[in-house]
Amino acid sequence: MARSAANGRTTGRGIGRWNVTARILAAVPANYLVTSLATACLARLLAHGLSVNPAEASVAATLLSFALFATIALLAFGLRSAGRLWLWLAVSAAVLGGTLWLSLDMGGRL
Repeated sequence: MARSAANGRTTGRGIGRWNVTARILAAVPANYLVTSLATACLARLLAHGLSVNPAEASVAATLLSFALFATIALLAFGLRSAGRLWLWLAVSAAVLGGTLWLSLDMGGRL
């Protein structure tokens, strides 16, 4: 980071600590939340919507979740704005959570 010689403050270039912290929190716990909601929704869609065996639907959704988790983790550090990243994660979690809640309310267990 570039520092001003007179007062030791950063000049705005580089990545701040809060930006890195926000991205780490988005890359691990928030990513886990979104990925788990997506996995549950996909397993229910496969089992009830496409009539796949529930065990196979669960395994297929879990296998896809590894790729989804890795993709979101890479995006967390690749996007320019941490604010947009968090907005995207929050909207995704809300949509997936609502979808899962409605699915569970209508159809019960997997």
